[in-house]
Amino acid sequence: MMVGVAGSENGLEASESQWGAAVEALRRGECVAVLDGEDREGETDLFFPAASLSPASLRFLRTQAGGELYISVGHEVASAFGLPYIGHVLGQSDVTAKFPVFEHMGKAGGEMCQGSCSVGLSLDHRNTKTGAPDVERSFTCRRLAELFEEVRDNGTELARAAELLGAEFHTPGHIFLCVENPKGLTVRTGHTELSVALAKAAGVTPVMVGCVMLSNEGEDFGALRPAAARTWAAQHDIPFLTGSSIIKSVLGTPIPS
Repeated sequence: MMVGVAGSENGLEASESQWGAAVEALRRGECVAVLDGEDREGETDLFFPAASLSPASLRFLRTQAGGELYISVGHEVASAFGLPYIGHVLGQSDVTAKFPVFEHMGKAGGEMCQGSCSVGLSLDHRNTKTGAPDVERSFTCRRLAELFEEVRDNGTELARAAELLGAEFHTPGHIFLCVENPKGLTVRTGHTELSVALAKAAGVTPVMVGCVMLSNEGEDFGALRPAAARTWAAQHDIPFLTGSSIIKSVLGTPIPS
């Protein structure tokens, strides 16, 4: 019995240690690894805060994670500029009337999406040439976070904020946004909500750049398995958090499954 208690206590201490390390890493502009949950996507994504993202950090995501690159934005960021979920836009009756194919291609709301898909628009900064190189994509990410900070701090109204966004960014582009659910982790526990909650806990701008970790070994062409991702993170001294540990740290208790 005592062995079980000690194991539980050690697990709690390890989780709290990883949480503290992750918060401090983000405050320094460094990387964290987040596994949403083995019973959800079962994928580990690497994240950097967008506000301090360097070309070297983006290269790290591209070479060490290798999957889809995206920007997680807090609901307040999307609201500040009036940025929609792309599924809502393509599902509008006037859009489907003109382009019937979108009526047939709407994404089904399954359990993994927890009722909604977080994907928003894709964009590039207008000062980029192709938008694809690490130096250009990192600038796009960083400048989006900076512009939000400016709009937030100046109390800029929505109409003007949208103009400012359009003056600097165009859509479509090479990086797509994932928008936090307005109710956050209480209703959706995807990487979008997890990374935004982590950013807020660290006190950094809720704009995070993420990339899915993929397997590079043998005949496994899927996502990197959780155990392998955890080992990789330990080898690279990168804090590794699970969705359940983030939820508990942020909300105080895990969400019942």
